[in-house]
Amino acid sequence: MLKVVIADDEQHISKLLNSLIDWNALGYEIVGNARDGYSALRLCDEKKPDILITDIRMPGLGGMELIHELHRLHPEIKVIIITGYSQFEYAHQALRFGVVDYLLKPIKKEELLRALEAGREQKDISMTKPNTDGSSDVKLMSMQSIKGNLLLDILRDREMLRRFSRKDRIPEEYHLQFRGNSWQMLRIEVVLNSEEDSLSVQAYLEKKLREILKEEFRNENIELIIAAHEGSIYCLINGSAEALETIKDHLQPVKNSLLVVNELFKKIIFTIGVSNVSSSFDGIDRCLDECAEAVSYKIIAGKNRVIRKSDIPENKYDADFFTDAEFRKDYLYAIAEVDEDALRASFSALTSAIYEKIDYLDGNIVREIYRIVVTLFFTGAQVHGILEDGINAGSLMERFGYFYSITAAFNYLSDTFLNLLGEYREEQDNRSTRPVKVAQLYIEEHYMEPLTLEEIAKEIGLNESYLSSIFKKQVGKSLIDYLTHVRIQHAKELLIDPERSIEDISDEVGFSDPKYFTRRFKKYTGVSPRAYRNLFA
Repeated sequence: MLKVVIADDEQHISKLLNSLIDWNALGYEIVGNARDGYSALRLCDEKKPDILITDIRMPGLGGMELIHELHRLHPEIKVIIITGYSQFEYAHQALRFGVVDYLLKPIKKEELLRALEAGREQKDISMTKPNTDGSSDVKLMSMQSIKGNLLLDILRDREMLRRFSRKDRIPEEYHLQFRGNSWQMLRIEVVLNSEEDSLSVQAYLEKKLREILKEEFRNENIELIIAAHEGSIYCLINGSAEALETIKDHLQPVKNSLLVVNELFKKIIFTIGVSNVSSSFDGIDRCLDECAEAVSYKIIAGKNRVIRKSDIPENKYDADFFTDAEFRKDYLYAIAEVDEDALRASFSALTSAIYEKIDYLDGNIVREIYRIVVTLFFTGAQVHGILEDGINAGSLMERFGYFYSITAAFNYLSDTFLNLLGEYREEQDNRSTRPVKVAQLYIEEHYMEPLTLEEIAKEIGLNESYLSSIFKKQVGKSLIDYLTHVRIQHAKELLIDPERSIEDISDEVGFSDPKYFTRRFKKYTGVSPRAYRNLFA
C-alpha cells in the first residue's frame, strides 16, 4: 500500500478526493487530511507518506512553501498539486521542485488516477537499487522507456531501418512483443512561447504526453512505443489491422486531454500528426514522413488540431505557380526601389492567390513558397546593399514552424521586410542629410568670408555636383542661394543699428561690392537696405 496525505483548506474538496476513487482497491491508503500547510507538514513528518496531494493556496504555510520544505526535508515524498488557478507562475515554480503533476479543479477521476500512477512509477524508479556491477535492476525500470529506445534510435538514424538484417532480433534487443503486422505513427508537436520554454516545463509536458497516450490506449490490443525527439513526442503503434482501426476513435480524447493541459500553460500550441497504416515494419520510415507532412499542414489547418495524412489534399500546384515571373518582377522591383507600398501589394497579391487554391495545397508547398519569398528578398537586398546584421534567411525559415495560418506567416515576412526597407531608407536619408547639415553649419560659421561651392564641397569631402544636388533636394534651394539667404538674414540684424554704415554691413556679411549687396537684399526682401533700416531701426 502506498500512503497518501491530502491537504486542502476546502472541506468539500477533501471529501471529494476521499470518495472519488476506491483508494484501497487501487493500492493506496489515505493516512491523513490537513486543512492548512503547517498541519500538512506535521502529517508528512509523522506519517512519512509516499504521496502528498495538496492545494497550492492554503492558510498559514502556502502550498508553494510546503512543497519547498518537503523538497528540503523529505525529497522522497511525491507531490501532486491541485488548484483552481491556472496561472503559469505557480506551475513553473512547482515544476522546479519536481512535482508529479499539476491538476486543475474540478478534479476529474481519470486525471487523478493518471497522476497517482505517475507517482507510483516515480516511487518505483527511485527505489531501484544498483546491482554489484553498477547497473540497475531492469525489472524495476519502466519497460516503456526501454521499448522507446527502438523508436528513438530510428528517429536519430533513419538508415537503421534498412540496416536491420533480422527483424526477429528486434523484440529480443528492445524488449518488444510484436502484436501484428500493422504499424502507425503519431507525432505530437508542442510549441511553447519563449517565456515558458524551460527544461522543467519541457520535461513535464513530455511526461504528461506519455501518460495521456498510455492511458488512452491501455485497453487496446496494441504495442505502444513512445519517444521524445527534437520537441515532439512520437508514438509508434503496432498491432493487427483490426486493432489499428480503433486508433482513430482515441484521437479526439487525446486532443481533449491536451486542451486540459493547455488550461495550465495557456500559451502552448500543439499539433497531432497521424500517418497512414503500414503493413510492414519497413514502412515505419514512410510513416515518419507522413507524420511530418501532417504536422506541416498546420499552416493551413490551424492550431491544436488532429491532422491525418489521409485528410491532406493532393497538391495540384507547385510553388512556382504562385511565384511566377510577374510576381518576381514586381517583388524585386519593390526591393530595388525601396518601395514599401509596392512590397505590401506583392504580399497581398501572393496571399490572396494562395487562399484561392488552398483546397489543393499541402503545408510543404506553402513552406516552399515562403522559402522562395525569403530567398528572393535576400538576393535582391544583397544586390542593392539592403542588409541588416542579425537577420538572415536561415532564422526566418526556422520561424516558419511557429505559424498556424498563412496570413500570420506572410504578414510576419511582410512586416520584417518592410522594417528592413524602412531602416535602409532612413539610413540612406541620414547619409544624405548629414553632409547637408554640415554644409549649413559651415556656411553659418563662414558666411562672412568669400565662400564658393568648390570650397564648401572640398571642406565636406563630397563632389560639387553631388553636394549641390542633395542640398537642393533637401533644403529646397541651391547652396549658393542658401548662402545668400544666410548673409541677408544677418544683414537684417545689423541694419537695425543706425550707427553702422550700409557699406560696412555689406562687407561684414560677405558682400565685397555694396551695390551688389543692395541688389541682392532688395531681391530677397522687396526693399533696399536703407528702406529696411527706416522701417525697423
